Amino acid sequence: MAKETATYQQLQVVIREEGCPICRLGLAAVGVYLDTMLWESSTDLNVHAMVTASLGFCGRHSRELLTYGGQRLGAAVLERAALLAAQQRLPALVAAAAESAPQRVPFWARPGPVAQGTVERWSLPEGVQPCPACVRQAEEERRGVDELLAHLDELAPALLAAGGLCLPHLLMAARVAKEAQRQRLLAIEQQAWAALGEELESFISQHKSHRHGEPISERARAALERTITSLTGEYPVR
Repeated sequence: MAKETATYQQLQVVIREEGCPICRLGLAAVGVYLDTMLWESSTDLNVHAMVTASLGFCGRHSRELLTYGGQRLGAAVLERAALLAAQQRLPALVAAAAESAPQRVPFWARPGPVAQGTVERWSLPEGVQPCPACVRQAEEERRGVDELLAHLDELAPALLAAGGLCLPHLLMAARVAKEAQRQRLLAIEQQAWAALGEELESFISQHKSHRHGEPISERARAALERTITSLTGEYPVR
């Protein structure tokens, strides 16, 4: 029997909810991480060193800093450190940019570190570290995938009920899964997406009928958002 880790215990909880459980693990980990960073922004030299090395957070996580009530001062302290570091390195960054070309990535590639290293929508300048919140999220997602595969027999029914994994995390899991696990994940995903496709088709049909006075069910209304999430992962709109 596989050892029960904290990640596995959290996975048991989030997999009972609708949506990709690996996304939920990563988002929860980032929420705690950013909250901790904000509280320690004025006193922890390691936090300042990390933010300086990465020139701050990515656009998504920088904006997420602003959603923590009463923490704007901490966010300002972190962003000031990033801005000062960027100012100091600006000439070198501009010179390096002139010598590099943008990278082409698959449509499902997520910004920041993923299972097999760092994938960016553009290449990071030499010496600039990736967004630390993206790194934390990717670490938790990798642990979540490992735990899901280790307990797949137990968690498969709940995973199907949740709607399967999102495409990015399905591919992440497929890269490290054994063949039998890979085929089981594929079967779960195919079944979940078939049901989702029917619900999306129902929304389209009901939307047309709605013009004639027929109501649209809440399940059908949510199908569009759930389809986007299934293809791209969880990205909360704040």
